[in-house]
Amino acid sequence: MTTIENLKCIFWGKFQKNGPSCLPLAAHCLDVAMTFHKLVELAGIRRSLELAAGRALCGLDFERLAVFAMLHDVGKANLGFQFKVFDPKSRRAGHIRELAPLFEEQTLNHRFAQALDIEALFPWVDTDHPEILESLLLATWSHHGQPLCFKGEQTGNYFLAKTEWWQPKRGWNPFTEVANLMEQARKVFPRAFAPSGIPLPAEPRFHHLFAGLVMLADWLGSHPAHFPIQRMDPVKRSYQNREIIPGMLKGIGLDTTYLQHHLAKGPCTFEDRFRFPPRPLQKRLHELDPHDPTTCLLIAESETGSGKTEAALDWFCTLFSAGLVDGLYFALPTRVAARELYGRVNETLARWFPEPDNRPVTVLAVPGYAQVDGLPPEHILPDVDAANLWQDDEDLRRRERIWAAEHPKRFLAATVAVGTVDQALLSCVQSKHAHLRSVCLGRSLLVVDEVHASDIYMTALLRHLLNHHLAVGGRALLLSATLGSHARTDLLQMDGDKSKHLSLEAAEAIDYPALTLGSGQTLSCGPIRESNHKTVEFELVPHAFIPEAIGERIASALDGGAKVLVVMNTVSRAIALQRILEEQMDSSHLFRCHGIVCPHHGRFAPEDRLILDKSVSMCLGRDSSPDALLLIGTQTLEQSLDIDADLLISDLCPADVLLQRVGRLHRHQRTRPSGFETPRCLVLIPEHEDLENALDNHGNVFGNYKGLGYGSVYADLRTLELTQRVLAASPAVQIPTDNRRLVEAITHPESLKSLTSNRWLRHAQNVEGEGLAKELSGNMVLLPFNQLFGEFEYHEANSKVATRLGVGNLEIMLDRKVTGPFGQALTKLVIPGHLAPEKPVETLSVTSASAKEICVSLRDQRTGKDWRYRYTRFGLEKEDS
Repeated sequence: MTTIENLKCIFWGKFQKNGPSCLPLAAHCLDVAMTFHKLVELAGIRRSLELAAGRALCGLDFERLAVFAMLHDVGKANLGFQFKVFDPKSRRAGHIRELAPLFEEQTLNHRFAQALDIEALFPWVDTDHPEILESLLLATWSHHGQPLCFKGEQTGNYFLAKTEWWQPKRGWNPFTEVANLMEQARKVFPRAFAPSGIPLPAEPRFHHLFAGLVMLADWLGSHPAHFPIQRMDPVKRSYQNREIIPGMLKGIGLDTTYLQHHLAKGPCTFEDRFRFPPRPLQKRLHELDPHDPTTCLLIAESETGSGKTEAALDWFCTLFSAGLVDGLYFALPTRVAARELYGRVNETLARWFPEPDNRPVTVLAVPGYAQVDGLPPEHILPDVDAANLWQDDEDLRRRERIWAAEHPKRFLAATVAVGTVDQALLSCVQSKHAHLRSVCLGRSLLVVDEVHASDIYMTALLRHLLNHHLAVGGRALLLSATLGSHARTDLLQMDGDKSKHLSLEAAEAIDYPALTLGSGQTLSCGPIRESNHKTVEFELVPHAFIPEAIGERIASALDGGAKVLVVMNTVSRAIALQRILEEQMDSSHLFRCHGIVCPHHGRFAPEDRLILDKSVSMCLGRDSSPDALLLIGTQTLEQSLDIDADLLISDLCPADVLLQRVGRLHRHQRTRPSGFETPRCLVLIPEHEDLENALDNHGNVFGNYKGLGYGSVYADLRTLELTQRVLAASPAVQIPTDNRRLVEAITHPESLKSLTSNRWLRHAQNVEGEGLAKELSGNMVLLPFNQLFGEFEYHEANSKVATRLGVGNLEIMLDRKVTGPFGQALTKLVIPGHLAPEKPVETLSVTSASAKEICVSLRDQRTGKDWRYRYTRFGLEKEDS
């Protein structure tokens, strides 16, 4: 019988109390090294490495890199780590920071170098630059997700590691085990130790990719189904792994060669792929040469609902079947958008790959809502006891397909993933496992939907992401309905070159829709079909401060059978208007979710947002009933949901945003109620039309205007002022013909400089100063791909990275499950950052709960104060707001 006493002579790498059983450290390290070696043979990953290295790579390079990958867990040889399974009361020892004394203490450093046979490793790098060897070692030891850098700190377990854990004790010698790892490496990778060969690449970007690959190999090499925890000769096990690993990489979705060959034999024309003829933008994109280097980055501009999604999927099909990408990540601005699009992508892939066993792994990459092949992961696994989960090959295949969806850090490893833009942005900032995300994304086509430039911080992150993604061989396609010329040029000139910016006249003359190549050349997509034109009549209504005054017009529209959509700039305005109009109107016309009247915005619990979105689609979607309806909401309605209204009422917002909202007006071809045959949008503006009245003498926005979203949601009042001016001058807008003119009229620097009063000039200085601060803030959290490991310090930036999901939004677990106002079981609530404590505790306390109202409190750890909220059919509200 195996006991812990029997295992005391073994340096373990993986340990399991049941049994007990252990996997020897050398065996685990070889599992990871063999996995790494197979990963670098994959076409997309090899392409990324060679581009980053600046030269072709050979088998010798890969074997030497595999040896470095094998050393990822060398820190587990410290006795504090080894003994902790024998003595539960011992100090908790890790195996990363415990390496520090080996660098800082001369005696330990010498013994470690001897055990590693460092003299044999020096010829692997440029001997004039020993920092290259240090960078590779630090990169492999960063496999837990945080880049490692030793700067002489003697904190944590440093003293114990120095005096006890790296010292021989009771027959255990850590450095003997380190030497054993190197001995096993020589047996499995003998070519690596050849005396000749080109030094490994010194380019920092290559080292960053290597770090991400070690992280990926470590996750995969710890897969319990393929690498069971059992005592086994490491070399013998490595020969078995040579046969096992390729099938695992194929099942998980990282090896896509067979799928590419399958698709290359499939439909070639756009019409064959989608069963309808292409629209102008779709046709232009389909005709591009995928091997032309100017197509590595593309920007497609076309109106909302014009088929940009199908154009992007068609481009992926072209690239994938040609072997130029190994995957697709479709990045959308919101979780709602990702969930909506995922179904369409899944259906398309099922048509292209009719055999389920030969179909790309397709993941909905949204934390908390992950799906694989259209189902939640738990629905794919068989209902068996976990101990017997690996009982047959079919179970194993299922587990492999859900691997990428089991953790957000692994989402981008899926062959096809649809998620939010933040998952892509986290691959280029100083966030944990950024390198893992980056190496997975680098093999794919990155599609970013609804790109705009109103958020300077986000634009800085996106430029950095694109720069790195293209440098490692990735492809990118940016989609937008409302991208200004300056933003387009900034994204193309990612080095910050401003010399190619167009004048306002030249910018307005560019065709729309259009396709822009990475070279900056803009291709016309030909004339727009007459059926795709719509003329929207805008009416400026001076009721911004009293939106309920529009109630009579809404009631009249409802009586006429119209579907009315009201989009407010803030949640508080939407809730207030909902409450007032409920008192004034026939409740039969009000939007309902599961029979409950409510608005639509982003402050509902995740479980409720799912059913709210479905209810909105049912009431206002393509196949909805013709009944009159009033839906009040916020920006959550201006994008993502495929909804169609007869009349739109909107708060004043920048023209590019307003075009997004108008995309929900007369979206589909259907019979309109009498009087609503023409698309009409009522825009609520202040009674005093000139927004200079909203500014004080220092250019700051008055508080009452901030309540409208002016200067808060939309920081630059110049864009709001210019929007209402252009609509007042030309209230009939042809879409999409006028899209370009409207966007340039409010975003181009020449337009912005047309506001010349002192207040406007001071406001411009404030906005631009804040913008510069945001851009600098964005740059401070970026991963320095141009620096070796050991040259830069890592500062966790997850909490600082603003995304279009909402700056600082917190998803906080409830301390007990409750039933929400729509009958759903709720486990967490979403609290906006500006309504949350500075340092909140990890759970919300439920103080009372009924069918109509749930009251919760959240403690601030810094002050001890409780912040109180209520959650009802109106969503989350702070009690004193």
